[in-house]
Amino acid sequence: MRKTVNLPLYDEFMGVFANHEIRNWQAKHFWEKMALSKHISTEEDRWLMYAGLRILVKCQYLEVDISQSTKRAFSYKETQRLDNLREKYKKQKLETLFIEKKTEFLCQIQDKENNINFIKTLLADDKTLEKYFIVHQQKLENDIRNINSNIKFMEDVLN
Repeated sequence: MRKTVNLPLYDEFMGVFANHEIRNWQAKHFWEKMALSKHISTEEDRWLMYAGLRILVKCQYLEVDISQSTKRAFSYKETQRLDNLREKYKKQKLETLFIEKKTEFLCQIQDKENNINFIKTLLADDKTLEKYFIVHQQKLENDIRNINSNIKFMEDVLN
């Protein structure tokens, strides 16, 4: 059975992992990247970062590169497991964004379909109006096709 481990500064570590490949990094490199976010600056945060590095090594997301390490500082490199975690993290961020966008797109499609239905009811009452509305109807239908294309693209990216 797996044991759940809480990683201190999880969001900060994930931000570093999402944007950087870890090759021959010392603790100071992690600290520099984390300190760029204004939330991290205290001595307590530094100790939490060291604890996080120990946990990441223990859980095999990072490994100590013996050939690059010195007596005073460990050198870290990422493992395949960290690369898999990075991809999973990026995919989750995309899923969140795409779900929000898809909801927005579906509302737009609904609005455009309502407009098309309104045009059709007007034309059912008076066919002579067709020349005034045909261009608008075609534009709405084209917009719906483009929006559906965007939705399909988002689904393809996730798969």
